[in-house]
Amino acid sequence: MGTIGSLVVLGLAIAVCYFSGLLDFAGIREEVLSSSVEATGVGTAAAVKTEAKPREPKAAEQEDEFQEPIEAVIQTETPEEEGIRLLFAGDLYLTELLQDKYRRTGIQAAATEELLTLLRDGDLFILNQEFPFGTTGEAMEEKEYTFRVSPDLVSVPLDLGVDLVTLANNHMLDFGRGPLTETLAALDEAGIAHVGAGEDLEEAKALKTFEIKGKTIGFLGASRVIPEASWNASKYNSGLFTTYDATQLVEEIQKAKETCDFVAVLVHWGIERNPYPEEYQKTLARQYIDAGADAVIGSHPHVLQGIEYYKGKPIFYSLGNFIFGNGAYESIVVELELLESETRVRVFPCASEGNQMRLLEEKQNYYQQLLELSFGIRILEDGSVIE
Repeated sequence: MGTIGSLVVLGLAIAVCYFSGLLDFAGIREEVLSSSVEATGVGTAAAVKTEAKPREPKAAEQEDEFQEPIEAVIQTETPEEEGIRLLFAGDLYLTELLQDKYRRTGIQAAATEELLTLLRDGDLFILNQEFPFGTTGEAMEEKEYTFRVSPDLVSVPLDLGVDLVTLANNHMLDFGRGPLTETLAALDEAGIAHVGAGEDLEEAKALKTFEIKGKTIGFLGASRVIPEASWNASKYNSGLFTTYDATQLVEEIQKAKETCDFVAVLVHWGIERNPYPEEYQKTLARQYIDAGADAVIGSHPHVLQGIEYYKGKPIFYSLGNFIFGNGAYESIVVELELLESETRVRVFPCASEGNQMRLLEEKQNYYQQLLELSFGIRILEDGSVIE
């Protein structure tokens, strides 16, 4: 190559170097080189990556790096409040036929396993014991029905899971005061609490309490149905606590409310076989609740009577027969679930056949029957009773 040619090559080289410097200065060398590689095929991808400078983050991205990290929100289910479950049933009597079946086959003669599970799973199970345990005494004259059951059969309510019975009813002194004393002894020995009757008035009207999950639950029992005045308990005689005049029971409720978180009143009243409560039942129930009762549970009519709320407190005028006769009949078990803010009420329809009580599978017809007897309530598909 001649001198002129050498000068030309040298000039081109200087121009390229100068131009490259300008590109670097402008900060766009990477893009030019990339374009050059794509256009001419000169160099390799590895070479381009090696020479390329790391990309500086944009201003917005730089700000993001300094933002507080967002914490993941973990959703957890709030545990359902565990309430206190009180179960109530109606009248209990052990017919001779049922006694015989029980002695041969055990408690399944009286209730199915499914029902027994329900009764035993509650915190307390309460019912009306419509007879005395005893072997002494003579049947009351001119009384159509007189009941008495051998004391060894106290194992029946024990097997049912009963925790408390009310003895305030019109059969407790059918055979005189001797069987009442035997009844109190049998129940005490079995560990079953009792209200409504005693060796004197103080015992008959005494409050019975249970401490459950930090709460004090109290029970009182009284009858407005006795065959004669001599059945009344007094300072000197055994007998029943009665409520023909509401004054004494109201006083006991007021005292109970001073120490109890929840007070249930068990009352024997009404007309046998009448599915509707008498006006006096409604009046008494309101007086009990005004005094501080949180629930009123009735018995005696031997049939179901309706449900009502008064000041947000449930009244069951009669739960009817639970385990009582040899025939076929229907009944209910009532559940009161005590929560911090409310008392949830639920009913479980039952039916007895061949002396054995079972839970009903088809419930809707029974709910409808109960609604027709009740006052201003609704019953949901699961048996929940609401105002």
